[in-house]
This record gives sequence, structure tokens and C-alpha cells, in this order.
Amino acid sequence: MIDTKELAQIWAAFPLSEENDAAQLAEQLKNNPEEWAAAAEFLKRPDLDSLPAGRHEITAHSFAAVSEYDSRAEGKYEAHKDYADIQLILEGAENIWIAPIDAATERLSDYDPVKDIEFFGAASHDERAALADRKHWVILFPSDLHKPCIAIDKPVHIHKIVVKVKL
Repeated sequence: MIDTKELAQIWAAFPLSEENDAAQLAEQLKNNPEEWAAAAEFLKRPDLDSLPAGRHEITAHSFAAVSEYDSRAEGKYEAHKDYADIQLILEGAENIWIAPIDAATERLSDYDPVKDIEFFGAASHDERAALADRKHWVILFPSDLHKPCIAIDKPVHIHKIVVKVKL
């Protein structure tokens, strides 16, 4: 059995963005401690910088996706139903625009249950930019519409890990 207070302390020690929903994280740590504990153990690995691009299994339900790309000026919003995203930038920095899911407008795709994603063109209200870099990890829940990969001033090379925690 995982001690949820200890698990909360582990997560509090990570460099989390102030834009994260702390109440939602606390609730998820209590509801699904095994998956969040496994994600924490993965994120403590000393070899994160050298993981190859692609999918890395964490548990039977959660995984990490390592990618490299250049940030961009524009993007589209996305939302998930079954997973939380922990977005950790290993190299570079980007903005992740966040809005409440009920702000989603201009549906660009139907929900894909296999990929757990749907896309939107805009948010109607309460948009905010969260800095994502090595010292600001952004955690996104199904209640968060989010637009990742956005350049801060100009496009830069990004090396990123997105841990997908099954809810």
C-alpha cells in the first residue's frame, strides 16, 4: 500500500509549475497512487536526458513519450479524457497555453479513444500561458484544454518527455 502523504511529498519536491492545478493533483494522488508513484519513480531516473525518442512503458497503463522538435508560433488546443500529461522539457523552453475544457471552441477533430486526444482551434475564455522548461513541469488533466509547443519569443529546439498517467 502506498502512503499518499509520502507520495504528495515526493510530488511537492519536483519543480512543478505554479500554473498546475494543485487540488486536482492532490485528488489524483489519492485516487490512483500506484500510477502516480510509478510516474514519480520514472521521473527520478538519472538517464532521462539520454532516453531515445519514442514510447517508454512505465506501467501496464502509463507511459512516457520522448520527442524532439522546434517550438512554433501557432498551434492547436488539445484535450484528453483518460490520461493526465506531465510535460517536462529537458532542453529549451516553451509556453503551454491552458484554458478550462469548457472554453473549447472550433472543434478540429472528433475524439480518438485509441490516442486519447481531440483537437480544438481556440479557447473562448480564461487562457493563460504556462512556462514549461526544466524547472517548471506542467501537469495537465482532462479539465485542462492545452496548446503545447508554443515558442516564447522565437522558435527553439525542444527535447521533451510527456508522461501519460492513466486516470
